[in-house]
Amino acid sequence: MPIYEYVCPGCATKFELLRSFRQADDAAVCPRCEQIAARTVSACAVFSRDDSGLVTSVAGTGNACGGCSATSCSTCSS
Repeated sequence: MPIYEYVCPGCATKFELLRSFRQADDAAVCPRCEQIAARTVSACAVFSRDDSGLVTSVAGTGNACGGCSATSCSTCSS
């Protein structure tokens, strides 16, 4: 099951829920103030190591990531 991230519009609490794909769009209640929270886009980095030990980026290779318009994480300002 995937982990979904949420942020509460009332108290700005960030939290995660382990949910099935079917539950992905179900309402999520903030554990702090009990308001309905909005699902956010999860940020992650994926790397791979080749036989020689060289580490390279796997996700978004050559393209902008979902979080910004930079073409690589090393040039991202956020």
